[in-house]
Amino acid sequence: MKNKNGFTLMELMTVIAIISILSVIAIPNFFAWQRNAKLNSATRGLMSDLSMARITAIKSYRQSGFEVKVIFAVNGYTVFIDEDDNNAVDAGEDVLRDIKYPAGVSMSAVTFTNSRTVFARTGAVSPAGSVFLSRGSGPQMKVVVSLAGRIRVETV
Repeated sequence: MKNKNGFTLMELMTVIAIISILSVIAIPNFFAWQRNAKLNSATRGLMSDLSMARITAIKSYRQSGFEVKVIFAVNGYTVFIDEDDNNAVDAGEDVLRDIKYPAGVSMSAVTFTNSRTVFARTGAVSPAGSVFLSRGSGPQMKVVVSLAGRIRVETV
């Protein structure tokens, strides 16, 4: 018997066929997972920033009387201290967060009046509402803020 090293053509073609089949199955699932990860990340980021706005309103601005406001847009949101109470970001006002959603994620709906909310010094929010984030197709994520300032995430 001779000592043979290497692979036969049939073995090589079998391995290539198996890798091709696994790739056809795995690649679409990977892209779907990536889109879902972006949506989850944007949702958790929004929840975190709303919690930060509430804590800032309670902690840092208790004596000043200023409220922390959040303005929502289709492609992001802004969290700021509205010192002149005009519901707009002006020069000299503290912008705590100015966030743009990642590519493929957008706000599909908002139930806050005029797409904004205010965290008072007590931690309460006015008005209460929800923000719906989506990635175009598939499930949506909903960030709900109650009147007491409690923030939670739901899958819609």
